[in-house]
Amino acid sequence: MNVCVAKIYYQLPAGMQNIFLSSYGLYLQKIRHGQQYRDFCRQVNGHLALSKGELAGVQWQGFCKLLADSRKYVPYYRKALKDISAPEVKCLDDLRKLPLLEKEVLRTSPETLVDERYEKKKLLVVHTTGTTGTPLKIYCTPDVRKKNYAFYRRFLQQAGINYSGRRATFGGRIIVPHNQKQPPFWRYSYFQKNILFSSYHLTEKNIPSYITALRKIRPEYIDTYPSSLFTLAKYAVQQGISLKGISRAIITSAETLFPEQRKIIEDVFDAQIFDQYGAAEMCVFVGQCGHGSYHVHSDYAIIEFLREDGSRAVPGEEAEVVCTGLINPVMPLIRYRIGDRAVLSDRECECGSPFPVVEKIIGRADDVILTPDGRRIGRLSPVLKGFPVKEAQYRQKVIDEIDVLLVKDQGFSVDTEKNIIMELKKRLGGKIKINIKYVEVIERSKGGKLKSIISEL
Repeated sequence: MNVCVAKIYYQLPAGMQNIFLSSYGLYLQKIRHGQQYRDFCRQVNGHLALSKGELAGVQWQGFCKLLADSRKYVPYYRKALKDISAPEVKCLDDLRKLPLLEKEVLRTSPETLVDERYEKKKLLVVHTTGTTGTPLKIYCTPDVRKKNYAFYRRFLQQAGINYSGRRATFGGRIIVPHNQKQPPFWRYSYFQKNILFSSYHLTEKNIPSYITALRKIRPEYIDTYPSSLFTLAKYAVQQGISLKGISRAIITSAETLFPEQRKIIEDVFDAQIFDQYGAAEMCVFVGQCGHGSYHVHSDYAIIEFLREDGSRAVPGEEAEVVCTGLINPVMPLIRYRIGDRAVLSDRECECGSPFPVVEKIIGRADDVILTPDGRRIGRLSPVLKGFPVKEAQYRQKVIDEIDVLLVKDQGFSVDTEKNIIMELKKRLGGKIKINIKYVEVIERSKGGKLKSIISEL
């Protein structure tokens, strides 16, 4: 939603906002689930019946085509791979002969990664900041988006969840004005069967209205940031409120799901959590099955687990996640350093899935910002979408103040700063002081990862 449209949206009464969101939801439905979507669903579901050897064949075949097309039609790879002959890459183990793709390339010159056979002005552009706070643009087509959602539908089906069922969503969108004091703190997207709850109004005063709404709606599943539903569940525990029967299942994503969060949420809701790890870059898909195992969907992407020296990590060893996406030929990402870390497992899952098991995902452990009115705000990366900012970090030492460290990019202006502060206030409210500090570089943590939120509270 651009700034002009957002200004109009926030001035509308709640009923008109529901109509607006429903119309936009219909547009998204056509992109995500239109023509060919069902064919993609049948294709990816068919992979579940394959043996590990057959699945490896599908993966290798997809990679070979991706690599050949990238050499020929993608400017970046035409240059990067010019000294590597095709016969040198004979199997997936030979991927180590190819150069790693740094996120800086994707940030500074995304167009060089786009296949020249596609007309850029006709492509869809997905904006993301990911876990590192670095704004990115991802080019794709409607068919790529449909294929992406076919994989997501398969993940839900494996978890026993009706993809077409009614859902409640707690995410990063600001669907309710930040200064709204009374419920409803949610809006409806009719055609998507989605009730979007604000993650930014979860105060002790407001939570009872959220619980009442969820009990009335009783969604098939809840799609949420872990921190949002944890806030609600913890309140229920403190007040002795049972939330059993509200929903059959819970999907968490975008943040690290900590064990204590999982336990409290599952106990309070009496519903199983299925955690999912993915990326807007469409280069990795990891999801939990009914037995609780994290599975790498290896027909979606090739995932390498590497040590600092570039050698392959062994099961049980913390490693860098390096991704080669297989579903977006428009903007192929080969050996992409996504910036997250994980631990591979060598165990077989009781569910019988042919997909490899990951012991745990480490790379999404962010702190949260505490507001003076008692809210816990995590996942602030959506603030920077579309702004000329290289990197950002949010630091909090006292309850009514935060420091925002920014590395400016070309085009940054006084108005940019004002707009960023405005976006932050939408999420944090007006009682917290926002200090913008400009730096040349933001210090990384162990493993080279930029932590987006650091709280000393």
